[in-house]
Amino acid sequence: MKLPFKKKEKKAVIPEQLKKKAAQDWLPFQDITSSFIYRRDGELVAVLRVEPLNITLKSENEKKRIITAMHEALNGQLEPIQIFCLPRPVDLDTYLERLQQQARETLYQTKKRLLQEYIQYVATVVRGGEAIEHRYYVLLSQKPGKHAKEELSQRSFELASNLGRSSLKITVCDDTAILDMLFSFLQPTQAAFEPTPVGVGLSTIYKEA
Repeated sequence: MKLPFKKKEKKAVIPEQLKKKAAQDWLPFQDITSSFIYRRDGELVAVLRVEPLNITLKSENEKKRIITAMHEALNGQLEPIQIFCLPRPVDLDTYLERLQQQARETLYQTKKRLLQEYIQYVATVVRGGEAIEHRYYVLLSQKPGKHAKEELSQRSFELASNLGRSSLKITVCDDTAILDMLFSFLQPTQAAFEPTPVGVGLSTIYKEA
């Protein structure tokens, strides 16, 4: 008598390409090229990087001029914009090694003592997770259309020029700078110790844990 054993069902093998594709399904963008982010809804996004400016030591007239120039530049925008602040851990290991080497090589005891005290301070900052830099970006979006690229590019450079009148250093990001921003956002831990992958697709800058 034969017992009605059930045959084991074979598990479907998922191709590696489908796994990589699934890892990006939640991302709101699908490509980065020609200095634009291509969103899944068809809109284009241009990115401006803004270097922070310390106005504490500026005179009152200089402060007023800077604030007025920024107000005029932002108030002149007819389309919505986004201001994006991105915290990024800083890798100070190389800096600490250089300080330690200087402390070992110096022949002056006073300099050696000062370096050792400063090394202890920097090490404390690193252990406390306080070694963080902040990067600032302005994101401009453009709805799809026949001349969407030209219009968005013109808006980007006009805003960069207008903000530049306030003494801010503005850069219109290219593909590499945009990848660096996204890599820092999607992989904050790796971004502190690894350079941004260059010449790769989005599957490289975002991987499932």
